[in-house]
Amino acid sequence: MTLYGLFVLIHVIAAVVGLGASFGMPVVAKFGAKSVTNAKVCFEINKKIEVFAKVGSITLLASGILMAIINPTLWSQGWFIGSLIIYVLIQPIVAGMLPKTIEKQVNIVMNSNDGELSPEYHQLDRKAAKLNGIAHVAAVVLIVLMSTKPF
Repeated sequence: MTLYGLFVLIHVIAAVVGLGASFGMPVVAKFGAKSVTNAKVCFEINKKIEVFAKVGSITLLASGILMAIINPTLWSQGWFIGSLIIYVLIQPIVAGMLPKTIEKQVNIVMNSNDGELSPEYHQLDRKAAKLNGIAHVAAVVLIVLMSTKPF
């Protein structure tokens, strides 16, 4: 296996681990959080899953750039440049807006008595769902670009 091939393998594994975790976290939050008690458990589970999403995302970026250093022709490929642009553009959502929204939900839940989730929690949940939807669409577009290399 070449060094480039090794980075491709690392890149694919990082995609599976990181994106799998990123797609799984909202499912845990949405379908597991039916009460304050359940929401607390869901947030603890997602805190553990988030490690995979973060490590996968950073590994994806690093391995992609290392592949481009080894194979500089990637810098002239539209699909590669487009993928980098999408990755950078989605970061304010996945690294800023979404964590802040979830942090507000966590604060609501941790400061609540056991019982039903508040309307404010559900409002934040809808916002998080929209942000996750945008992130998931971006992830699918990235996967399509990297798999098909259309331009």
